[in-house]
Amino acid sequence: MRKKRRLRAFAATGALVTALLGTGVAVAPSASAALYTCTKAGNIVYPSYYLRMPVNSGGAGEVDCLLPVGSTGPAVAALQRTLNRCYSAGLEVDGVYGALTKAAVAKAQRGAGVTADGVYGPYTAANIRHATWSRDVPDHFLGCRQYSLS
Repeated sequence: MRKKRRLRAFAATGALVTALLGTGVAVAPSASAALYTCTKAGNIVYPSYYLRMPVNSGGAGEVDCLLPVGSTGPAVAALQRTLNRCYSAGLEVDGVYGALTKAAVAKAQRGAGVTADGVYGPYTAANIRHATWSRDVPDHFLGCRQYSLS
């Protein structure tokens, strides 16, 4: 239950950050609601499968992070792979969050019934489907599932 409340706080903060991106306005949310930038790809492990998702470097496997347009690196590449597998996005997996990745995220958000702003954050992470992989068979794609907080 604590994680769900935290996710709601992060979602609200993410909406504020999203609304202010590109305006030149700097806003410092409270420390309890601060979002890290997603910097790595991490495995969220379940008994028989795992999800490869964008995570931040502020904690081990923390998915409460933000990827706006202009982000680069392994976190973006992980998101692009998921968008290709689960939403047939046809993106080049180059680790650059550009206009095509933003459009693919917005399409996934619309499909999940959330605000389609094209910015990947914790609310989007909890509502879109992610590629799942077998823990027993290397590189075996199992399908797409939503990330579960429990």
